[in-house]
Amino acid sequence: MQIRDGIISAHMKLSQGGDRVVVIGGGDGRTAVAAAKQVGSNGSVLIFEGGDRSYRQIEHLLESKGLSTTCSVHHAVVGPLIDVYGGDCQQALSLPPEDLPLCDILELDCEGSEIEILRRLCIRPRVIIVEIHPFLFPEEPEWVLNRLGELGYRIVYRSGHDGIEIDHDECLEFLSRSRIYGGIMLRNGATTPVVVAAVLDQKR
Repeated sequence: MQIRDGIISAHMKLSQGGDRVVVIGGGDGRTAVAAAKQVGSNGSVLIFEGGDRSYRQIEHLLESKGLSTTCSVHHAVVGPLIDVYGGDCQQALSLPPEDLPLCDILELDCEGSEIEILRRLCIRPRVIIVEIHPFLFPEEPEWVLNRLGELGYRIVYRSGHDGIEIDHDECLEFLSRSRIYGGIMLRNGATTPVVVAAVLDQKR
């Protein structure tokens, strides 16, 4: 079986037709395309990408895939500027986390900025997908997991970057070890960074 990207696998499990998706850190655009396929023509995907090179690459990809009506991309950094690797971000707009639009799915792949975004988040999407980078923030490695719980979310998916699923204990081990060593691999082949997806607990 082909192994998928962890974020893409999370979208395939949790994104639904008609969903509004917000992506923070568009990268090469693959996760946005996957999300767009899941939400269909009745849904939408809004992408914020800080690197100018990645921003242009995503624009071209969306056009080539015929997804320009479903997806839109903005050259912008959400929250603190920590590690934007997709080119120059000098001309990018700055969007406070408090100003993120309402959505059903929030994807955070933003190289350490996930901490401040989750700390200041005002919206409550149905699903939050986070790629966690403990070596890029000073808080404890499990901070994101704890914060999701504080916000009323229940984690339903955990994997390595490559989409190989892991359990709770493996997730904690991954986070702790990647704080020290950066890129690591578990015995089952899963590699860092960790990806988690959480759903809003409607009972709370």
